[in-house]
Amino acid sequence: MPKKIYKEDKGVNFGQWSDKTSRFIYLDSVKVILSKIKIPKKTADYGGANGILKQFIPNIISVDIDITKNPDILDNILTHKGDYDLIIIRFVLHYLNDYEVLKLFKNIESYHKGKILVIQFCNNDLKSKYENSINEFKYFRTESQLFKLLPKCEKIYSKKYICTREFYKNRLDICTGIEHKEILNAYYI
Repeated sequence: MPKKIYKEDKGVNFGQWSDKTSRFIYLDSVKVILSKIKIPKKTADYGGANGILKQFIPNIISVDIDITKNPDILDNILTHKGDYDLIIIRFVLHYLNDYEVLKLFKNIESYHKGKILVIQFCNNDLKSKYENSINEFKYFRTESQLFKLLPKCEKIYSKKYICTREFYKNRLDICTGIEHKEILNAYYI
């Protein structure tokens, strides 16, 4: 059983911070994105963390490798197989290197016949993102880099926003964060 723990994610409190950036990326934008697609009965949230999507899709099944987030299914999404009509991959791809992103989609393609919704932020200013991301190791990408890793898809949502100092204080416990621009995109596969 996987037991990976991302301490910076704050376990079951992940994404529930009150700053403007967190409200936008974890709540407001998700509500708009989900309104653009049909949500079937059997939906999985890969890398679903603490089940934050349950407030929008009560029957969604969260699949995550981090035991501290108390997912419905504790498993590695790179190898997990399940019978779902829709798989949502939300704010996960920056945890994976390019090889792992390709492996994830190859695994999903091997058994999944339904739709996939990818919700991911992009950073065309990678220098600022990395300078702010103290205490974590992630794989941040520009819009172009992310798009090249995805299977054939349609972009159904795109919004620029400011990643605030308060976000970095809440997420990473740092007081030296500097505001910078990011882009939130949603892709339907």
